[in-house]
Amino acid sequence: MMALLYVLLTVMLLLYIADCDYELPKPKHEEVLVPRFGNATLPCQFSFIEGTYDLGFSWHREDIVEEIEVEDIYAYIQQNYEFKEPQLVYSFHKDREDFEEQDYNYHGRVKVDTSVISEGDLTMLLGNVDYLDEALYTCKAISPHGKGEVKLKLLIQEEEEPPVQIETIDNVTVARCISAGWYKVPVVKWLNRREDDISENSTTVILEQMQNGNHRVSSTLNGVKSHEIYRCLIRDAKKARRARTFFRKLSTGFVCMMSGEGLQFYCKVICPTG
Repeated sequence: MMALLYVLLTVMLLLYIADCDYELPKPKHEEVLVPRFGNATLPCQFSFIEGTYDLGFSWHREDIVEEIEVEDIYAYIQQNYEFKEPQLVYSFHKDREDFEEQDYNYHGRVKVDTSVISEGDLTMLLGNVDYLDEALYTCKAISPHGKGEVKLKLLIQEEEEPPVQIETIDNVTVARCISAGWYKVPVVKWLNRREDDISENSTTVILEQMQNGNHRVSSTLNGVKSHEIYRCLIRDAKKARRARTFFRKLSTGFVCMMSGEGLQFYCKVICPTG
């Protein structure tokens, strides 16, 4: 029993030191923001590329991992963390495009300008982007002259701020904005330079509607003053399901104690403050 207790305390101490005194920095990736159902441009350029005959490159996607902090050691240990293999989005080798192993979710939605590949530009265009496309996208290339990797995080804009146009209609000056993204339940908010909400002076109409019920809208603000500055913000009132993998992370520091008739161990993580 004492040997087991010693082993547990040793493990807890190592976890404490690892969690409290040093923390690995989280990787940072350049973010690409795009309106929902818009087209995303994922840039990727390498200077070592000289021609396409001996070049191989690919684009892969993997889930964005979000950490949830917990204090219950059992919740941490019992979690089911399923590693998902990266999905192939685009592939090019032997001087041609190869779609044989492309993930079916990307069929007909991706494009790379093959005329500029020899110049080192491997930028990929992804069309009709939705929340399930939010992910980390990796561009990898290799040739006899070198190899490289670029990783980007693609995110759908929670709220867009389209440009505001000042127009005159029937001798009345108005401000107008048009959404680039598509929304299930669009909510338009107008602000002046003092950040006052003046949306009650606006009207919103549907420009286009998809079969799935999503809309693009145009909003017009009345009572516009020539010396004022106006902002138009558009978001969706309905929250959408996002593509995420969740991982439970223990709180920093570790404390372990015995309790109960069976001398069961209860463990939680706490780090000293100050």
